[in-house]
Amino acid sequence: MAAAAAPPKRTPVAECDKILCKPGTPFELETVEIAGRPTTVWKNAPKSFRSYLLEKMDQYADRPFLNAPVPEPGNPEDREIFTFGEVKKYAVELAAWLVQRGTRQGDNVGVVGFNSAYWVIAWTAVHIIGAVPVMVNAATQPDSQVHCLKIARPAIVLCDAATAAALAPHQVTLADAGIQQIYSWQRTEHLGKILGIPFVDFKQLDVPPQLTQPILEGRGFGLEDQTPESDGNIFFTSGTTGYPKAVLSSQRAALHNVISSVYGFFRTGMRQGATVEQMQEMVLNAPPVQNVGLMGVPFFHVTGNLSILLKFFTDGNQLVLMRRWNVDEAVRLMVKYKVNVIGGVPAIVLAVMQSPKLPKDFPITGVSYGGAPSPERLAGDIKKRWPEIGLASAWGMTETNAPHTAIAGEDFVERPKSCGYPLPVAEVRIVDPDTRAVLKPYERGMIQARGMTMMKGYLNDAAANAKSFDKDGWFETGDAGYLDNDGFLFISDRFKDIVIRGGENISSEEVENAIYQDDRIAEAACVAVPDDLLGELVALAVSLRPGAKATPEEIMKMAAGRLRSHARPAFVWVSEELLPRNANGKLIKTEIKKTVRELYAKRPQQGARL
Repeated sequence: MAAAAAPPKRTPVAECDKILCKPGTPFELETVEIAGRPTTVWKNAPKSFRSYLLEKMDQYADRPFLNAPVPEPGNPEDREIFTFGEVKKYAVELAAWLVQRGTRQGDNVGVVGFNSAYWVIAWTAVHIIGAVPVMVNAATQPDSQVHCLKIARPAIVLCDAATAAALAPHQVTLADAGIQQIYSWQRTEHLGKILGIPFVDFKQLDVPPQLTQPILEGRGFGLEDQTPESDGNIFFTSGTTGYPKAVLSSQRAALHNVISSVYGFFRTGMRQGATVEQMQEMVLNAPPVQNVGLMGVPFFHVTGNLSILLKFFTDGNQLVLMRRWNVDEAVRLMVKYKVNVIGGVPAIVLAVMQSPKLPKDFPITGVSYGGAPSPERLAGDIKKRWPEIGLASAWGMTETNAPHTAIAGEDFVERPKSCGYPLPVAEVRIVDPDTRAVLKPYERGMIQARGMTMMKGYLNDAAANAKSFDKDGWFETGDAGYLDNDGFLFISDRFKDIVIRGGENISSEEVENAIYQDDRIAEAACVAVPDDLLGELVALAVSLRPGAKATPEEIMKMAAGRLRSHARPAFVWVSEELLPRNANGKLIKTEIKKTVRELYAKRPQQGARL
């Protein structure tokens, strides 16, 4: 492949890293043994979520933190504002309530629901006692939620009303798996059914001081056994099995974000000629006015959780929450509450920018995004509209606890398709997918990753771990890409059979299995088609059984009743012939994707909607 035009000469990344990471700096590195292997880590990263969250809630106690709509069925126009101090108060009381019910350091606790202030309080309470939040995707189907909970076997599940309704019919199955305590932090009467799941009002626990004081002091629930390598988080990610895998990470791995989240800005500034002192003044010093950010992605994904929520704890900024994503509502909230920071997946940023309801002179000071493919022109368009903006992107996975590479500022504008340079605590290499030989710059291959950011492994899935890690600790990401001569990573495709729609991973098998339930279908192949707003959409190629008849519209209607909204196909091609297969009888998805994308490009244009 021919190299693109070279960007302006800048200070080499390796030289910047050497200066920034020397002893005595905030970014100092050290080597520790993790899983029997010497690993480079941030020396000054927090040692535990408990200590870090308590410190930040005390530091910013009087600042507004969460601006959230009242719980359903309340009027969404009515909102509650929680300060950092109030979140601490309710979280400490809930932590004591959990300990009263037998929860200890290291226990798994389900935190399942859509974004709300109460989700954050539950997550914080779990961390305060050194327990492990099990963050199930609240948007997935009930059988998938049950599957996830059965993998993690939480001692207690805390959830919202929608999740309570989804889990209620499965309480016997969950109880048989040892999951017997399920509580809702929202009332469920408005759902019109008796669920048998008790309501717990986080604001009315009235826990006496003799129970909360030991929580604050760290006494009586096994905290003395916690180390940086203790379990920290359990997220879930869609794989090629069709069911999510449980991704278990340590405290240390997840908390790399505290330092990694600002490092890219430092490195970019130095590459453009700034001094360490200048960058510290710009990035590390707290702004005189509190920033206000819009939360458009779920807390139960690493982007929303570790890249955004944790960052707002770090900086003491305010987060404006929404019940559900809607671009018109998002813009209304931005204008009303003077939101000046936006981010998440590219689709969120693009939708806001393109909204005619956003005033042309509306001030935005910070934009960061990742988690899904982005239009090549997006970075330049952002910089053109807001020339002084702080602009950043990153690449990572659930398995890497969010960013593994980072890019910011002019580096990003000059390399809009790059997802960055590896962090000093992260390694990336490109290998031949067949031989695993390391490839040269600009040679496309399988992206492998390792380092401080990596998960401990897939919980209770030895086969997946054996398949994903080699003997030297390199993790096979499933992404295809290349490194340029300067070491910047570019993702060109994926080996894993998934579609990333607006940052949501959708397993092809999940879609295909649902489609195969229709007796008319002989073959089904799910592929991705590009979309300017969401990055990718689900598309489907099918052939029909002899004598069967079905239109694309009929298949899409059938799929709507069997798939979560994100996974429903936006385009269906009904082939008059059998789909192409190789000599082993496997569908040739490269050929199918090519045909589907050509047909999709010729369809009557209709914009995607978030």
